[in-house]
Amino acid sequence: MSAKELNYNNIMNEFSQVISTQSNDLKNENANMSGDTASGKMMKFASIGAKDFALENLVNPVYSDLHKKALIHIHDLDYYPTKSATCVQYNIEEIFENGFKTRNGLIREPQSIGVYAELAAIIFQTCQNEMHGGQAIPAFDYFLAPGVNKSFRKALKRNIEQYFQFLNEEINVKKLEEILKDEEITFKELEFEHVKRHVLSDKFTPEVYDTIRTMSIKNVEHETDQAMEGFIYNLNTQHSRGGNQVVFSSINLGTDTSKEGRQVTRSLLKALRNGLGNGETSIFPIVIFKVKSGVNFDEKSYQEAMNMSQEEWFKEERVWKTANFDLFLDSIRTTSARLFPNFMFLDQQYNQHELWKANDKKSWYYEPATMGCRTRVFENVNGPKTSVGRGNLSFTSINLPYIALELLQDEGLLKDGKINYEKAKFSDLKQKFIKKVNEYSGDVCDQLYDRYKYQISAVAKEFPFLMRNNVLTGGNELEPDEFVESVFKQGSLTVGFIGLAEALKALLNVHHGESDDAQEFGIKIIKEMNKVTDDWKNKTHLNYGVIATPAESVAGRMAKFTRKTYGSIPEVTERDYFTNSNHVPVYYNIAAIDKIKIEAAYHPITLGGSISYVELDGEAKKNLHAILSIINAMRISGTNYGSLNHPVDRCKNCHYTSLIPLNCQMCGNSDISRTRRITGYLVGDLDGWNQGKQAEESERVKHKI
Repeated sequence: MSAKELNYNNIMNEFSQVISTQSNDLKNENANMSGDTASGKMMKFASIGAKDFALENLVNPVYSDLHKKALIHIHDLDYYPTKSATCVQYNIEEIFENGFKTRNGLIREPQSIGVYAELAAIIFQTCQNEMHGGQAIPAFDYFLAPGVNKSFRKALKRNIEQYFQFLNEEINVKKLEEILKDEEITFKELEFEHVKRHVLSDKFTPEVYDTIRTMSIKNVEHETDQAMEGFIYNLNTQHSRGGNQVVFSSINLGTDTSKEGRQVTRSLLKALRNGLGNGETSIFPIVIFKVKSGVNFDEKSYQEAMNMSQEEWFKEERVWKTANFDLFLDSIRTTSARLFPNFMFLDQQYNQHELWKANDKKSWYYEPATMGCRTRVFENVNGPKTSVGRGNLSFTSINLPYIALELLQDEGLLKDGKINYEKAKFSDLKQKFIKKVNEYSGDVCDQLYDRYKYQISAVAKEFPFLMRNNVLTGGNELEPDEFVESVFKQGSLTVGFIGLAEALKALLNVHHGESDDAQEFGIKIIKEMNKVTDDWKNKTHLNYGVIATPAESVAGRMAKFTRKTYGSIPEVTERDYFTNSNHVPVYYNIAAIDKIKIEAAYHPITLGGSISYVELDGEAKKNLHAILSIINAMRISGTNYGSLNHPVDRCKNCHYTSLIPLNCQMCGNSDISRTRRITGYLVGDLDGWNQGKQAEESERVKHKI
C-alpha cells in the first residue's frame, strides 16, 4: 500500500471514530469540547482534514515526519492553515474607552458595572474565533473598576432624586445630572461638600447625605455582585467557540487597591464561591490572583492569620497591614471550595518590572499576567515589556523520553525493552543527550520560524476584530490589506517539552524527585533549550522562549508512539501518559514542600510559561491554614504560578457539594459530578477525558492537609 493510500485510510478511520457513538480518545482529545454534538463532530472533521493538509502541504517534510513519529508535537496543527495566533491578553480599558467595532457596527463605551461585565464576556466570545487558544484579561479589577464608579454615580443621583420626590420638593434636575460626569465622585470616596455643589437645596444636609451615601453603596455592592455572577454565567453558557465549546477564558486580578477595584474582586470571588444555578463549580473563567508584597501580602499579616481561627479572618472589623490582604484570604477561601483562583507570584525576580510603582494607576501595565493553563508573555525584544496586547503565536514540544531512548539504543544500552545500566557511562550519556536536546531544540526553533513566516503572510482583514480594535497592539494602525508582521512580531514563539521525568528515569534510572543529581541534570537540559532559543532570539530578533508544556492529548499520544517504538519500559513507557513538562511524576510519593521546591527551580528557565500543582486529600475548605501555608511556600520557593487540586464533588440529585467518596451522604444517590483539573482548566466529569489523562488523574498522589 502506498503512503498516500495509507494516509487516506487513516483519515477515513478517524472520520469513523468521529461519527461513532462510543467514547474514544479522538472525540475526547479536548475535554472542553463535546465530540458527540453536531458542531463538535463538524469541528473534528475539519480538524482532521486541516491537520493532514498542513502536514502534507505547509510543514517542512522533515518536521512533518518528526511530528508523525511523535518526536515533536506541533500544537494546534489544525489551525496552522488559518495563520492564527494562539492567545492574547486584552487591554479592556482601551477597548471600552474607544468603543469597539464589530461587523455590524460600533459598541459604545459602557456606563454601568453590569454592562461592563456583559461586554467583557461578549469581547471574549467575539474574538475567540479569530485565535486558536485562550483569551485573557490581565487586570480585570482595574479594567472593570470604572464601571463600579459609574454605577455609584448613577445610584447616588437616583437616590437623591427619590429623596426629594418623597419630600415632594423641587430640585434642579439639570444640575443633578452633573453628578454622572463628575469623575471625582468615586465609589465610597466622596465628601459631603463635593456632592453638595450638585444639589441646590438646603434640605440636603450631612445627615441626609450619609443615609443616601450608605444606600448607594449597598445598591452598587449588590449590582456588582449581580454583574460578576452574570459574567461567570455568560462564560459558562455561551457556546460560541467552534465545536460547541465555551470560550477558553482567563482573568487576572488582585492588585487594584482602590475601593472600586476591590469591590470587583470581592464580588467576583463571591460569585465563584456561589457557583452556578445548582451549585455547580464554574469551569470558566480561569481566575488568577496576582500575589504581590505590599499590595495584598505581608509577613506580619500572614503570621497573624496563621495564629487565629479561619473564621476570624473574615470579620468585618478585621484590619490588616496590607490593603488587599483580606482579598488574598478571600481567594484562599474561594480556591478551597472551587479550585480557583490560581496564584501568580509577582515578587519573583523575573516577574518584576523596573517601571512598576505602587501608587501608579497604570501599574497593571507593568505586571505580568498569565493565560489560564500557564502561558506567560512578558519580555519583548520588539516593543515594551508587558503582557498587555500581546500573546503567544505558536509552540511546539519535544518528546524528551523518545530522545533518551533513541540515545540508549544508539549506545547499545537498550534491548528488548530493557536498559542495561551496568554498562552505562552516565557522564557520557549526559553529554550526548545534551547534544541531542540542542539539535532537536534547533529543529523546533526552525519549524516555529517557518510557521511564523507563514503567519505573517496574513493581512489585517483576516483578523478583523483583533486588528480594528487594537486587541493585539498596533493592529489598529494597519489597513485591511496590510500584512500583520509589525503586530505579530510582538508575540512569542516557544519551545516546549514533555516527559522530563521519564527521560531522566531512562538515562539515570532515577528522576528529579528521587535524586539531586537527576534534578541538577534536569535543570541543565532545560538550560540547554534556553541556550538554543536565546540564539534564535538574537538571530531573528523574535521573542523565542521555553515553555513548560501544558499537555492534554499530547501526553498520551507521545507515550503511545514511544512505547510502540521502544517497548514497555518500567517507569518510562509503561503508563498511558508522560509526565507534563518538568513536573515530578504525579504517582511519586513526595512531600508537598519538596515537590514545590523541585519544580520551582525550573520556573526561571521556562519564562514562556510554567505552573506547579499540589494535589490535596480531604476537604480543603475545612483547613484554610494549610492552603495559606502551601501558597506561601510556593511564593517563598520561587514559584511563578501555582495551583491546588482537591476533590470537588456534587450530588446531581440533591446538589449537595462536598467530598463525596462514593454515594451522596445526604440522599444516597450514586450519580456524582466530580470536578477535577485537567492540564490547566476544570472539567465537570472525568468521562470526557482522554485515556492518557484519565490514567494520570487516577495515579495522582494526594497530600494530607
